Amino acid sequence: MPEKATEIALCIDYNSNYYRSIVSGVARYSNLKGWRFYTNRGFPQISKQDLKEWTGAGVIGRLTPEVIADLQHRGIPAVNVKSDYLNLPVASVLMDNMAIGRMAAEHFLDKGISRFAATCWSIKGASGELKIRGFIQTLEKRGHLVRRLENQKDITRPERCLDLQKGETVGVFAAEDYLGRMVIESCQDQGLRVPEDVAVIGVDNSPFICEMVKPGLTTVELGAERIGYQAAQLLDDLMNGAAVPEEPIMVAPERVVQRHSTDILEVNDELVARALRFISEHAHQPLTVTEITDALFCNRRVLEKRFKAEVGRTLHEEIRRSRIKRACRLLRESDMLVEVLAEACGYSSRERFNAAFRKETGKTPSAYRKEYRFGSTSR
Repeated sequence: MPEKATEIALCIDYNSNYYRSIVSGVARYSNLKGWRFYTNRGFPQISKQDLKEWTGAGVIGRLTPEVIADLQHRGIPAVNVKSDYLNLPVASVLMDNMAIGRMAAEHFLDKGISRFAATCWSIKGASGELKIRGFIQTLEKRGHLVRRLENQKDITRPERCLDLQKGETVGVFAAEDYLGRMVIESCQDQGLRVPEDVAVIGVDNSPFICEMVKPGLTTVELGAERIGYQAAQLLDDLMNGAAVPEEPIMVAPERVVQRHSTDILEVNDELVARALRFISEHAHQPLTVTEITDALFCNRRVLEKRFKAEVGRTLHEEIRRSRIKRACRLLRESDMLVEVLAEACGYSSRERFNAAFRKETGKTPSAYRKEYRFGSTSR
């Protein structure tokens, strides 16, 4: 008689693009294990009410403190994937919400924007506030202030609360895509241009929101499949007797998907803007400051002084940042050998590339790639 398959329950919300992505990661891992899932009318989903009577092997889902207490009492291993509750007495694999805010802030800074606003209005729980906190802290370290859009009125009347000034762009970070869409549509209703007057970035890369608004919404792609895979991997460990980790496993967001809502370069100095474009277009080649000044027909000392004043980085720092940004994309999206990738990003040797990559990101290229692959963990 064949061995009975391990039955897993998913306490999940299929209405959410984020949680559907998490389930995709769970499915990817379960294919390796041959798990069976509890189903309700064909959906691999269990309600909190039905979970009270269920006696299977393990649970992954959006777990409340009450559900967690009941599962622990009955000895059923569980992994939480919901960020809205802090300090849960259960294993958790969570999106690093602070890192989402930091990524959004860096995207605006790369555009040369210097005036900012943010909103997580209508988002319940801790996740929205953590995203905003990461955004604000990153910008405050650079000497910038961030205005909060606290309610629906603030969002629907942006001309009243954004302190718009002629010739300057305000970068608005919305902690969910649907809020970003609301900001875009409200700006258009008030005659404001996106992205020229207000640039907008959301979170989650939901195609039904980001691609069905004009201009298209730039957003932070979370890569939530990795949460599902790691949650399934952790649940497998727990079902085999492993101890519950002392801290949640935090998964970094994947990348910014740029669409037209942030397609702007807010640099007042035209020479500096030309230098930025040149560096970006030649990040795959060995590049020196002399080559930049020769291409732009300008004095090196003049360009260095104006570039530092406008961007806040030296030309050398910008060359390295642009190269490493390209390297990060290639590490995430390709299986290119690191030696080959280093050359494709303008470095003459793997050793020089490794040193520059670690200086810019705090990680080795191999560690960065592992972090963004299914099944990588911080354990």
